[in-house]
Amino acid sequence: MPDERLVFVDLETAGLKPWRPIIEIAAIAVDSNQRELERFEAKIQFERKFANAKSLRKASYSPQRWEKEAKPAGDVMKEFTDLLRRHATVDQLSAKGRVFRVAQLVAHNGVFDGAFLSAWYDRYDEFLPASPRVFCTLQRAIWLFHEDKSLTPPPDFSLRTLCHYFGVSLRACEAHEALNDVRATVDLYRAIAQHRQSMMRPPLHACG
Repeated sequence: MPDERLVFVDLETAGLKPWRPIIEIAAIAVDSNQRELERFEAKIQFERKFANAKSLRKASYSPQRWEKEAKPAGDVMKEFTDLLRRHATVDQLSAKGRVFRVAQLVAHNGVFDGAFLSAWYDRYDEFLPASPRVFCTLQRAIWLFHEDKSLTPPPDFSLRTLCHYFGVSLRACEAHEALNDVRATVDLYRAIAQHRQSMMRPPLHACG
């Protein structure tokens, strides 16, 4: 079996629209057996005039921490790009017919993170070396509850709610920090995969 790696990603943003700044990014790369290979986290410098104050509070933004720890956006993008290239296992075909590889991203609410990453790279006129189809643990959970009628669906499909449902650790004080959220997303993905495997096992019959 080829080593089909996944790169889980989580973003903290200064608003809900993709033109808003990304203020923090974290990623965890795993192999085809869901074993962690590498992790990455960075806080990003941004202009406050482009930020929504309510979103900053939700993202646990601290001016003191960002002043001390945040790095220029271009530097963070280069580090993230290098990580994606190290774990690129998805074949793509260029306009000239050349085969090249990109990374497969996974996120909770992949539409949101995918749009922000695409807009971020476009602003810098850089190529995002990842598949445009972002795998989504939120959608994966929705399908699971559709397929397994023995499960009672949770009240919502937020990351924290699903983690609580499947016994994945993510305390309220840890949520909305990128590295905590991406670690929980990996664990949620594993929990859902384990449940689906148990669904597919044939029932055991007692010997007569």
